[in-house]
Amino acid sequence: MVKPLTVYKASAGSGKTFTLATEYIRLLVENPQSYRSILAVTFTNKATEEMKMRILSQLYGIAHQLPDSDGYLKAIQERTGYEPRFISERAGMALNNLLNNYNYFRVETIDTFFQSVLRNMARELDLTTNLRIGLNDYQVEELAVDQLISDLTTTDVMLQWILKYIMENIQDDKSWNVISQIKNFGCHIFRDDYKAVSHELEKKMQEPGFFEDYTQRLREIRQMAEDRMKQIGESFFQILEGEGLSIDDLSNKSRGIAGFFLKLQKGIFDSSIENATVAKTLGCPEKWVAKTHPQRDFIISLADSTLDDTLRFAVNERPRQWKLYKSADLTLRHLNQLRLLSSIEKKVHELNELNNRFLLSDTQQLLHSLIGESDSPFIFEKIGTQIEHVMIDEFQDTSTIQWRNFHVLLAEAMSHENTSNLIVGDVKQSIYRWRSGDWRLLNGIENQFSEQQIETRNLSTNYRSQRRVIEFNNAFFRHAAELEYLAQKELSNDEAEQLKRAYADVEQQIPASKQAAGHIDIRLLPGDDYEEAVLNQTTEIVSSLMAQGISQRSIAILVRTNSAIPLIARHFLAEMPEVSIVSDEAFRLDASSAVCLIVSALRLLVHPDDQLTKAAIVKTWQQDILRHSVSDNELLLADNDLDALLPPDYIQAFPALLSLPLYELCERLYAIFQLHDIEGQGAYLCAFYDQLTDFISENTSDIDTFLHEWDDNLCGKTIQSDESNGIRLISIHKSKGLEFDHVICPFCDWTLEHTGNVLWCRPSEEPFNDLPIAPVDYSQKNMMGTIYENDYLQEHLQTTVDNLNLLYVAFTRACEGLYVIGRRGAKGSRSALIEQCLPLVVDELQSPLIGDPQSPVLSGLEDDKAPLCFTYGSVIPSGVERSALPLGSSKKSPSVTSSSIERSPRSLDSARDDKGDHRDDKEGTREDINPFLQKATAVHVPVETFDNAPTFQQSNRSKAFTEGDDEETQQRRSYIQTGSILHEVFSTIRTVDDIPDALKRLQFEGVLYDEQTTPERISSLIRKRLEDKHVADWFSARWTLFNECTILSIEEGEVKERRPDRVMTDGHEWVVVDFKFGTPKPEHQAQVQEYMQLLASMGHQNIHGYLWYVYKNEILKIEA
Repeated sequence: MVKPLTVYKASAGSGKTFTLATEYIRLLVENPQSYRSILAVTFTNKATEEMKMRILSQLYGIAHQLPDSDGYLKAIQERTGYEPRFISERAGMALNNLLNNYNYFRVETIDTFFQSVLRNMARELDLTTNLRIGLNDYQVEELAVDQLISDLTTTDVMLQWILKYIMENIQDDKSWNVISQIKNFGCHIFRDDYKAVSHELEKKMQEPGFFEDYTQRLREIRQMAEDRMKQIGESFFQILEGEGLSIDDLSNKSRGIAGFFLKLQKGIFDSSIENATVAKTLGCPEKWVAKTHPQRDFIISLADSTLDDTLRFAVNERPRQWKLYKSADLTLRHLNQLRLLSSIEKKVHELNELNNRFLLSDTQQLLHSLIGESDSPFIFEKIGTQIEHVMIDEFQDTSTIQWRNFHVLLAEAMSHENTSNLIVGDVKQSIYRWRSGDWRLLNGIENQFSEQQIETRNLSTNYRSQRRVIEFNNAFFRHAAELEYLAQKELSNDEAEQLKRAYADVEQQIPASKQAAGHIDIRLLPGDDYEEAVLNQTTEIVSSLMAQGISQRSIAILVRTNSAIPLIARHFLAEMPEVSIVSDEAFRLDASSAVCLIVSALRLLVHPDDQLTKAAIVKTWQQDILRHSVSDNELLLADNDLDALLPPDYIQAFPALLSLPLYELCERLYAIFQLHDIEGQGAYLCAFYDQLTDFISENTSDIDTFLHEWDDNLCGKTIQSDESNGIRLISIHKSKGLEFDHVICPFCDWTLEHTGNVLWCRPSEEPFNDLPIAPVDYSQKNMMGTIYENDYLQEHLQTTVDNLNLLYVAFTRACEGLYVIGRRGAKGSRSALIEQCLPLVVDELQSPLIGDPQSPVLSGLEDDKAPLCFTYGSVIPSGVERSALPLGSSKKSPSVTSSSIERSPRSLDSARDDKGDHRDDKEGTREDINPFLQKATAVHVPVETFDNAPTFQQSNRSKAFTEGDDEETQQRRSYIQTGSILHEVFSTIRTVDDIPDALKRLQFEGVLYDEQTTPERISSLIRKRLEDKHVADWFSARWTLFNECTILSIEEGEVKERRPDRVMTDGHEWVVVDFKFGTPKPEHQAQVQEYMQLLASMGHQNIHGYLWYVYKNEILKIEA
């Protein structure tokens, strides 16, 4: 029996995209109309684009029986049992359907899908249909905090909260300026865990006196715990004093057991005070006193009768009191900020409503509140199509609330007959938990459905990497996962088992055809001059690879954080300037001299005394545009003469420039500084103007506000670039989904945990649980031994998996060579895990043949101060055929039989998952070329500028206002409005079948909104007009349509535009139709004649022209 849901657990390089595309195409082959009922979602726009292109290209390839699509054809034949010719015919039909109904090709990001649901529910949610989607949560939150602060009055209760917050900061020796702290903490309103309880939390905070009472109770608990332990410390010294003894009479004096009680006396009682001395002394009276002390016997007797009991009582009482003390302390720490969150959240909603904006981050919570606990997918019916097949890619990155929303839709789809639903993911590649991704959903997906509903399959064969790379990763991550599992000793077995289950499928099969190729090189360096040593080793590896003929574009450098990118880039610039480094950082807007000049010119306009900005403008103007060499010393000496080095149209026209609107001002600056003369700036400038347009549409367009936004956000925006003729330098997070022949991972020593993060916890004990959720500073020292201990352990497990997954993603990007550089002896870092695993890996991969050069080598193990070096396999120089290499496989490296997979230079995003797909490197014939796989050729597009004086157009609204609202006027307006709607419909539809969708679109856009323009009334008017046989023929499927297409012509040296309403051809004749809704006029006929003449001038023949007066349903044939 075919189960309605199939879950593919796809390890790296195992053909995930191939599987998804095959399943999608299979559904289309079985029913070419099924594209309307398939929904495929993934998590990035790039993945969406890749999936769409894969489906279209393979449909074309199958339809035209291209060799490149043989793998897909065979897979579909196996699944369906259809003959190849039948599959090809169906693929062609499906491709035609998709291209002609592209809006039904629903391969989209999860955010896009839920936004479409939201927009279609605008009426139910009291949202306007033209609302704007906001992406920058933090910008809105900062603005909300600024407005809250500026609106405060002396009587506001919030002012009192902030003043208390300031006083507490001062008492704790923290900054009194709390605004930045409030802004940073305020960002938590966008977190899913806060949103889930925000209403409950607000309700609690609104209870009269709750906050003050709760705060007071926790402070009392904290103080009582501290007083209790101080009292125990005092009692100890009272006993000594009563017996005529002092600290000096005890062993090691204040450094011995007496030191434990001294700390208690001072109110210090965390777990660190229970040291080895306490452990040795407890239960052993002889340890209390030195052997040479004259009163040794008396002190031993006293310890046996009294002191040891006091110590035992203190040791037993300490964790109980510490739990109360620290739990109260952690809960109190962010309470003042917590009660501000509700006010910040309200202000954010106010600003969004005021600006007709809806934040993307609010989508999931809003839809979830509508769905509730209901199984009814009524909200999904709003998207206007019946979804019968659901495919979810990268499921490991799904958040809990996204899954709750999707589960309803998936359950509905699974209830249909002959449904096929797909979930694809890999727990080991879950590295986006900071975006609320939850790998535990995929890890426990089997528990979400009954056994009869779900089938789990493992894609376990690695088609990406060479044999040695796969063997190493198999061994390394099996041992790494085991070591990490054993380290979770504080967790219950069931909870720790999650990690073992996540890596249960880590061992991948190796195609039998893969030769013994691939190279691993790991270097763990001692701590001396570590940073410089890592940088030198990185350039050394690159130099070695290039010396063996490896191209720069085949190499990638992956780093844990973006902060390492400029460090590495600068080192290459200094040591290997011949190497081209390609990084997103290089394509930031602030990397453009032209864009930076515009921004600096704006800055100088509002801050004319800023000499540094003026000097920067002068330098760019003189060097990059005028080509005059100018040194920094010359600029310093020029001082007040800098004005003479700037264009007069700028420096002498500040008042005039400041009077211009912001966009026009930037255009004017472009012209003044002749920025078109700087080569290679076009893409940056276009991107800058796009960002400027977006800014103006959402903000007040004053220069200072824009400069603030530039400094905070816009400067870091990047432009899209296909530049890949160099070494890629990117973060591990951005490398996910990509592959590279040779991967270098420098600074592979990041720490496991980062303090300073806030963890949202649900207090489990009274009276702490009176608050539904509490923000707690995350760290082992803070949370262990408190009511939040289990929260820490859970988060620690999550962090462990996150960091192991980061290593997995980095290591599995490599196809032929993996190079890792880390730190020797770095406890608590990824290097420490690597250092633990390498001896185990060597033992596993060691060849039984003595002296086998293919065996792994580990050196430096005996000397902790020396580098630890591991090598396995060897680099294959460029040009060496793989067939010349031995096939051999390790006894512990599983192999599978597969067709030979040739490796050839590829683009970064073309994953090797074409199972059994032979690639022929020879030039194909034109018939063998797949148009969907053709690479775009870079074309230089010059940017030309010209003055365009603004024009003024009178709004028709003023006419409606002056005419009044009498019945005759209203009828005339209705007549005109209906005509406009009919014109819009007739101009956009191809056939009669398109009418419902056109009306639905107009209703969605708010065009059809009153009783005079209901969809039913407009549809009735349209269908009456279509009863005419001429009109019916125009809107039949026999025509190829060109509706509302612009015809360009040159008249008297100027470009003129003409746009007929409808131009059609059936291959034999051409028909041009213009729709009119008013009184016939002579110029109407002249207009159609002009269209006909233009078509004739293009070389078309047999041209017929018509005027259709729609209200009268009168058709006039026009002679040319």
